[in-house]
Amino acid sequence: MTNPLSKILILIITLGLSAPSFSADPKERLELVTNQISQEILANKDKIKADSEYAKSLIEQYLLPEVDTDYMTKRILGKTYWTEATETQRKTFTNEFIGLLLNSYAKGLGSYSGQKVTYDKTAYSTSGKTANVRSTIETDDQPILIDYRLKVQSDDSWLITDVIIEGVSMAKSYASQYRDQIKQVGLEATLEKLAEENARAAEATKITDTEA
Repeated sequence: MTNPLSKILILIITLGLSAPSFSADPKERLELVTNQISQEILANKDKIKADSEYAKSLIEQYLLPEVDTDYMTKRILGKTYWTEATETQRKTFTNEFIGLLLNSYAKGLGSYSGQKVTYDKTAYSTSGKTANVRSTIETDDQPILIDYRLKVQSDDSWLITDVIIEGVSMAKSYASQYRDQIKQVGLEATLEKLAEENARAAEATKITDTEA
């Protein structure tokens, strides 16, 4: 999917989950928090467009409690590289990766204008410990299908472990990218490149007087 607005919507809906109460059904939770974050964004569009740090704070506020970042980054690195990495390298990769997501999408939040989102019934694994919820985002072009993979936690809440956009897994895409890079230049050099990429993304989110 190449439409920038589509990516913004994915961020809003996938990462914008912070309702204080848990639901036994992931679909119900997704519906609840989608309504909450959408209303907040629509109510603060001017501020979001004018203040990139405010936009980042919204994403960080709703993102971190609801995505299993440790599980996701461990999956992206893979068992071999995760095992070989030091605790410091693991934390660095996790922090830089999450920072990159925040910086990459914060500037576009103001483009959300209330596009309709619907969810199918939750599909559970045989064990009941993982689940998939398919959503449909209505756009001016064709609808966008997004599958959310979730894993149940010890407190019966559900955390997102992957997002599959039109059949393409976000976790697998990042895994291919970073594992190939580690294979070529090593983990430490990959962490340095990720930090540099993150810094460029942070610079790109800054609001300037020359922007419309």
